[in-house]
Amino acid sequence: MCWFFKKRKKRKEAERLAKQAKEQELLKQAQEVKTAEASTTMSPSVEPKVVEKLAVDAVEPEQPKPHEEIKTPEEIKVKEIEPKDSLQETKEEKPLKGVKVETLKVEPYTKPEIKEVEEEFPWPKEENPKEEKPKETKTEPKKQYTGKYEVYPEAGSYKYRLKASNGEILAVSFRYSTEKGAVSGIETFKKNVETGIFEITTDKSNYSQFNLFNANGARVVIIGEFYNSLKQAQSAVESVKKFYNTNKIDYLKTIPESEVREELVEYEKVNELTTGKYEIYEQDGMYYVKLKANNAQILFISQGYSSKAGAKSGLETIKKAISEERFTVAKDKQNRYQFNLYSSSNQLILSGETYPAKASCVSAINSVRKFAAKAKIVEL
Repeated sequence: MCWFFKKRKKRKEAERLAKQAKEQELLKQAQEVKTAEASTTMSPSVEPKVVEKLAVDAVEPEQPKPHEEIKTPEEIKVKEIEPKDSLQETKEEKPLKGVKVETLKVEPYTKPEIKEVEEEFPWPKEENPKEEKPKETKTEPKKQYTGKYEVYPEAGSYKYRLKASNGEILAVSFRYSTEKGAVSGIETFKKNVETGIFEITTDKSNYSQFNLFNANGARVVIIGEFYNSLKQAQSAVESVKKFYNTNKIDYLKTIPESEVREELVEYEKVNELTTGKYEIYEQDGMYYVKLKANNAQILFISQGYSSKAGAKSGLETIKKAISEERFTVAKDKQNRYQFNLYSSSNQLILSGETYPAKASCVSAINSVRKFAAKAKIVEL
């Protein structure tokens, strides 16, 4: 509003100059009246000059005192005329003795013309100032992602998987004994995406994979694909968060062979050995169970437990599932193989290392079967 005050200042300055011009004009006209009156007293025949309408006060000459010389009319001083603001007609005064005074004609006052200063900006109307309306900001609607779920049979059970809008498989569930159970598992998965914990692990071959745990970290809800780098696995987690909240579910009777992610295992007979070893240890505030072969090769590492007692209880569940041979061979889109071990209720208990060939993965399963049953337990 700085320009507003500048314009108002210019406007007031113009009014002050007009007022000053008016006062100078009045003084000038008063001087003319005084001059005209003086000339009238000397030459009565002179025509009266028309001046602006003013109030003139006649001045009485002073009476001569005794023994004082009488002054001539020229020496009589005329009283200074002061302009009046009301600009009313002059009152009639008695003529001076010995002096002929004629009535002056007063013409109406004409206001001097004042040129308006050109305004650089339009002058705002003070009477009805326009209120500026706030600009309406348009909020763009949030982008909706169109993923979908597919429910299908695989490896003697039912599963669901989450696909992105481009058809990429983002996550594959564990096994469910019925199709209805798989559908119910989708709702559990949605809830845990919002409240659960994503954890990314990298194996000894530098392949990264994400696992989704429930809120307290006690149970694995779903595992992701294997990726060539940690960054790709992190990107996959963000994609799951974008596409998980969809209600679209397709029911499939079969899936292409190239998309099969899990197979049942054909077991062979093995001889149980006593040279294996279970190690219970703590790391980053969590307790884990590790199975080692006689050559110190690590065969598997369990999920984390919040206490040592929990780890011991988990070990008993693991040994029971191994004795019941609840193994499967999983394959990802990178054609990497990994074994999974399930409980009697089809809950994933643990997953092994990744292998470049299915035969290597099956061999690892047989090694676990050899050393697990009679391995000793060591608390570190």
